Amino acid sequence: MSAYSRAFLLPCALLLVAARAPRPPSGELVLDAVSPVITVEIAGVPLQLRVDLDQQDSIELNPAAAARLPVKWEDGLVIDVGRVRLSSHIAPVLLHVADRIVPTQVAEHGRDCCQGADGAIGPDLLPYATIRWRRDAVPSPNGSLFLSLDDSPTTGLSAASETTDVRLRFSLAQADTIGTAAAGAALARLWDGHWSGPPRHVTVAFGVSRPARAMSFARPGLLAGFRIDQLPIRLSDFAGDTKLPAEPVRAEDVVVSHGLERQHAWPAVTIAGDRLSRCAELIYNAVPRSLTLHCAFDRP
Repeated sequence: MSAYSRAFLLPCALLLVAARAPRPPSGELVLDAVSPVITVEIAGVPLQLRVDLDQQDSIELNPAAAARLPVKWEDGLVIDVGRVRLSSHIAPVLLHVADRIVPTQVAEHGRDCCQGADGAIGPDLLPYATIRWRRDAVPSPNGSLFLSLDDSPTTGLSAASETTDVRLRFSLAQADTIGTAAAGAALARLWDGHWSGPPRHVTVAFGVSRPARAMSFARPGLLAGFRIDQLPIRLSDFAGDTKLPAEPVRAEDVVVSHGLERQHAWPAVTIAGDRLSRCAELIYNAVPRSLTLHCAFDRP
């Protein structure tokens, strides 16, 4: 999970296109949830893009794919992936998909974002009214869950959770469901959370490795219809003023204190493949922006 914002810059030609009355979203796109890739064209170059719910306000490209585009790149904003800062390059482009031309922006951050594709695009950047991710080899769904989605330029698409102020994000590309430090603090208070197992590292956006630790819950609850009895927590990312559970200091322990720049609190859990692999279908609707899950959910 990353949190960042970018300047959205359009030259005059694209502004003229964007100033026209936009066609409302229409039609339906059906994708294989295992490999949700579509073919588009940007600046005359065909590209394979993953359609990912956790992609944010630009089309993200691997550096090799970005180098193929005959566009004028500019320096973009620095982004934080946890506490790792990456510089960026951006360019305004026209996206050709199906029979539509959409003014948008491409970005690259010097690291690969995607495996098995040239880049990634969010569903809100596509001109379809409905996008469906379908999966065949799954348990039979036992229910449906409708979620209204909010869109933020810094954190992308998210939904309110069943509890507290934790936001829910969704990622088909990420293997394991994981929470930020602020989310861990909130859920620890609510569900009586405690650390289980040693600290380790997890790989998040752009292959960045971040410290994490599993948190177990004495009174586990549901997030997006899935039981969360244990959750990896990113120990130092987006904690704000929240406090994670402490452990007693043993006599043989050596405690080293050091200051870290305080980040804003972002209580978010990304529901990933370990849970979404139990969903026969995810449905994104553009108007109103929402996500419907048909899954084998856990019972309260």
